[in-house]
Amino acid sequence: MNLVLQIFLTFSILIASFTSAESGSKNTISEDFVYICNKPGQKCYYLLPCNDLRVECNKVQGKLFKVPLSRAIQMKRSKCDCKESN
Repeated sequence: MNLVLQIFLTFSILIASFTSAESGSKNTISEDFVYICNKPGQKCYYLLPCNDLRVECNKVQGKLFKVPLSRAIQMKRSKCDCKESN
């Protein structure tokens, strides 16, 4: 009986260690961030905060924000590139 209990505990510990390792790896998903202007009329997001974005956002008296890419896509923003070379 004692041998059966030891085998059961050993398998339980092994299963628990594999389960916790898998769940921990799911939490380390990284997401890309992009830059947007908070005014609804602005339909672009930028990978880097460039002068084009600053100028356009200042024209409409908006503010720049760093948001996850998924949020920018949810807001129906499309990727725009800076015309200047940084």
